Amino acid sequence: MQGVSRAEQHFQPGEVVPESGVYTVLHDGHRERHSATIFKGGRFPRCARCGTAVRFVLARSAALISEDTDFKPSSAKAEERHDVKRAGKN
Repeated sequence: MQGVSRAEQHFQPGEVVPESGVYTVLHDGHRERHSATIFKGGRFPRCARCGTAVRFVLARSAALISEDTDFKPSSAKAEERHDVKRAGKN
């Protein structure tokens, strides 16, 4: 889909999820659109009612907290050292 931004791109069941985030789920007539959180690396699922006719559109990307550098174990240790330094100044 050349020239289409990821926010406008429609994904279908079986495709690999390119980015974690909130996706708008578009069913084939049996249900109103709704939102779902879907994680990067998985596959977009089939719908139990409309099967492979369901489509997904990225509404808002969102990284997993475990992928955020401020929340990695090494960052937690650095924060603990920072807290100890602050406690020593009081």
